[in-house]
Amino acid sequence: MTPPLVLAQPDEPSWGYAEIFLGLAVFLVAIGGSVTFATHVLHAPSESGLWGVVEEVVAYGILLLALKFLFARHGQKLFDALGWSKPGPFSMRSLITVGLTLSLTGVILQYVLRTPEVETPFEKMLADPASRIAIAVMGVTVGPVIEEMLFRGFLQPVLVASAGVLPGILITSLIFGALHMNQNANLWQSGVVIMLVGFVLGIVRHVSGSTRASTVVHIAYNALPMVVLLLQGAINPNK
Repeated sequence: MTPPLVLAQPDEPSWGYAEIFLGLAVFLVAIGGSVTFATHVLHAPSESGLWGVVEEVVAYGILLLALKFLFARHGQKLFDALGWSKPGPFSMRSLITVGLTLSLTGVILQYVLRTPEVETPFEKMLADPASRIAIAVMGVTVGPVIEEMLFRGFLQPVLVASAGVLPGILITSLIFGALHMNQNANLWQSGVVIMLVGFVLGIVRHVSGSTRASTVVHIAYNALPMVVLLLQGAINPNK
């Protein structure tokens, strides 16, 4: 017999808004420093997707290191505090299905909302094969892991604890969508889709208690566009 589904207990974070703003400050300094170093010392092209990935990974690494020390002060391990150590009650197949369904739903919604076909900053970063490969790999590996730990693991529990479950998840998804709009030419249609994705990820994270579970959904969601990205590069490497 299939064991009964047991949902997670509500998060009770040992941190609050002060730690969130501290983490934001660390990240802004880290990303600013990595971009400045890459641009002015290593002379990296400002619109290179490859260098953009490297800069983000460095900044996220510094932020996670800072959070590691922050949680150590509360006697917690980084991955335990951010919900990564919990596998969650959902099967891998169901999580992947949710992610793929969400990806297809996003495509349909973009069409329904009549998203304009304009060149976005994200597309400008795909000018060379190395950048396309780096962004595709980042999109199904490090990117979803870090975003889920930070948005759904670090930010969402505080918002849920202070504002309630649905408002907390909704506010997290709004912030998630807003921070992704710049790379999509600030198109409101793309913002709506990404906010919807963030809301679903937030629901998965809350009911499972696991950022590992929401990460699997996130990876599955990213997988289809990343495969398309690589296929487009293979078919027409000069575009």
